[in-house]
Amino acid sequence: MSQMTFARIFEEKRSFVLSLAVLLVLAILYVVFGQSNWAEGPVESATRFCEKISDGLIKEPVNAFSNFTYIIVGLVILWNMPSKQEAAANPMLEGGLYPTLFAVGSMYIGIGSFAMHGTNTNWGTSMDWTGMLFFISFPVYYNLSRQFQWSDKLFMSVFFTMFFLTAVLDTYASNNNHVLIENFSDSKKLRLNQITRDYMWSLYIGTWIIQEAKNLTQNRLVWMIALPLIACVTLSVGVPVMQILILCVMFVGIAMVLHFKPGQTLVRNPNPHLWYGVGCYVVGNIVWRFGRDGEAACNPDTLFQYHALWHVFTGLAVYFFYRYFITENNHISN
Repeated sequence: MSQMTFARIFEEKRSFVLSLAVLLVLAILYVVFGQSNWAEGPVESATRFCEKISDGLIKEPVNAFSNFTYIIVGLVILWNMPSKQEAAANPMLEGGLYPTLFAVGSMYIGIGSFAMHGTNTNWGTSMDWTGMLFFISFPVYYNLSRQFQWSDKLFMSVFFTMFFLTAVLDTYASNNNHVLIENFSDSKKLRLNQITRDYMWSLYIGTWIIQEAKNLTQNRLVWMIALPLIACVTLSVGVPVMQILILCVMFVGIAMVLHFKPGQTLVRNPNPHLWYGVGCYVVGNIVWRFGRDGEAACNPDTLFQYHALWHVFTGLAVYFFYRYFITENNHISN
């Protein structure tokens, strides 16, 4: 009876079960490799967050385990996906490609960030950044695919090609401290890894904001320009002035292209989940600032860590953004 029950669960919740299996394998690999690598070895690179670095397999326990928020969100999405592969007007309501990628992206963030905070190694940091770039790039390419009616094959080609190139560049840059411009801005250098970790990350966020502003305001250019510029200026922390200027110019250009080449208008209901998601992200961004090493609020020895709270808030934001995406019910031509 139990075998039949498991067979039925596997058939109806295949992606969920497979994800649990992958997570178990990754946990075992973490322990096996960790025993002979980072558990007793030196810390290669501090993450510069507040929590005290511990001995053993998990260097920052609180910051690491708080990443289960993202993993749980991804598993919840997979569990709630329909079991039948039936086509729907909203692909996020299907049991196929798009909700699966969204869920995988959420879990990738959690796994990557756990690797970074758990190991304090350069490869762990690369996993963290590639996970964030995987997730934040998905809404941009998904929106483009919906606006311009891409096929699934075209979406997959563009999304994974861009992710692969970005991941390779980020991994290479994180292990090679190349300086592109010595005196770039505010007496700071421009390093190769900033291309992915500052510019690409910010560019994806800003483009996503432009896309949603386009849909919610019926393609009003003033909002498509204003909102990403406001976000860029207010949410940036310790960013060189030149970087902000470059990003703002790029946002204006992207907004104008999407305004004059609008494609389809996506009809989604922002109430309440989009606003919940934005609110969680903004609060998380504020909290993140207190979790850096050297901040007055930093207490390395306590179980309460602001950076862990950032993980919780942004994990909730991921869930609310998913709930927003599934509200799309139709699209109309401009």
